[in-house]
Amino acid sequence: MVPSCVFTALPQEILIQIFSELDQTSSKKDLQSLAFTCKRLHAIGQQFIISEVIVSWHLLDIFHAKVQTSLSPLIPYITSFSITIPSSWGEWHRSEVLQDVLEKCFNICFLQLTLSGSSKWLQYLSPNTNIRKLKLISSQASSRIALFDVADLHAFRAIEELQLDYFRLQCEYPIEERAVPLLNTVNVLEILNCEWDYPFNMSLFRSLKVLNVYYTIKSEAFTFSERLKNLASHPPMTVKRLILHLDLFSPVRQKSWYPSLRECTDLEFVSLKGFRRPPIEFFEALPDSLMVVELYFASKNFFDNPYVITSYDNAGGPIISKYGSKTIRLMRSNTPMALAARDVRL
Repeated sequence: MVPSCVFTALPQEILIQIFSELDQTSSKKDLQSLAFTCKRLHAIGQQFIISEVIVSWHLLDIFHAKVQTSLSPLIPYITSFSITIPSSWGEWHRSEVLQDVLEKCFNICFLQLTLSGSSKWLQYLSPNTNIRKLKLISSQASSRIALFDVADLHAFRAIEELQLDYFRLQCEYPIEERAVPLLNTVNVLEILNCEWDYPFNMSLFRSLKVLNVYYTIKSEAFTFSERLKNLASHPPMTVKRLILHLDLFSPVRQKSWYPSLRECTDLEFVSLKGFRRPPIEFFEALPDSLMVVELYFASKNFFDNPYVITSYDNAGGPIISKYGSKTIRLMRSNTPMALAARDVRL
C-alpha cells in the first residue's frame, strides 16, 4: 500500500534533520505549521517548538506546575529559558521557583533575565552547572543605572558566555573567593551601555577570548570617560576577537584616540566604529596574529590619503591592506552591510 504522503514515510532521522534545518533558518511559526500536519510530525517537531520558553514572573508558578505534570515529557527538549518582564517582587519572592525550574529542566543552557534592579538577588540561588550562556538586561530608567557584581553570579559555575545590558559593573577587591569560578569560565563577554569604576577592568576575566563592547546614544557620556579609553588602550591580552562600537555617526563626535592592540598577541579580528581615521602608525602597531580589521566610517573623507588602496569591493568601497595576510575593510557606519568588503589576501 502506497502511503498517502511520501514525506511522512521518510526515516525518522531524515525528518529530524529537516526540522533541525527549519529551526536554524525559519521562524517558530513555520515549525508549528509543519508539526501540526500529522501525529508523526507533531511527535518529532515538538522538541523543536518547545526548546525556547518565555514567561513572566507572574506566570512562572503556572509553568512550574506544568513542568511537573503535562509538560514533563517535554523537559529534555527545553534548552532556552527567558523572563522578559521585570518584577522586583518576583525576583525576591519567586526566585526559589525559578531555581526549581532550572533544576527540573536540566537541559537549559541559555538563561535570559530582565531585571528590575541590581543583580543582588541572584547570589541566593543554588549552584547550577547547566547554564552555559547568561544574558542579563536592566530595565531601570537612564537616570538610575543598576549595579552588577560579579560575585552575585557565584551560583552559575559553568558560564562560558555572559551578556550584560545597561549595568554598572563591579568586582570587590580583594576578589571574593565566590567570584573566582565565573572569572575563570567566561570566554565570551558582551556588554551594551555598561559603565564601571576603578579598580574593575575586563582583564579580571582570565579566560576571555571574545570581547564585544557596544554604546548607543543612550550612554554616550561614558564614551568620554578615561575608563573606556583605558579599556581600548589595554584590552585583555587573551582576546582573539574584539569589537568596540560607538554609535557616534557625526565625524565631529567621533573619537580622535585609537585602541592600542600591540600587546594582544592572540588577536585575530577587530572591529572599530565611532573613531576618526586612524594614522598609518595604528596599522604599523597591529600584532602579527591579527588577520582582519573592520573600520566603520561616517564620511568619504575617511578614504583620503595617506591610505594605499589595493582593491575595491562590489559597491565601490576601497579596501586597504598592509603587511602580508592582514585584511582591512572600510565600511559605512550608517549602512554597514551595504559596503561590506570581500576578504583580500596579499
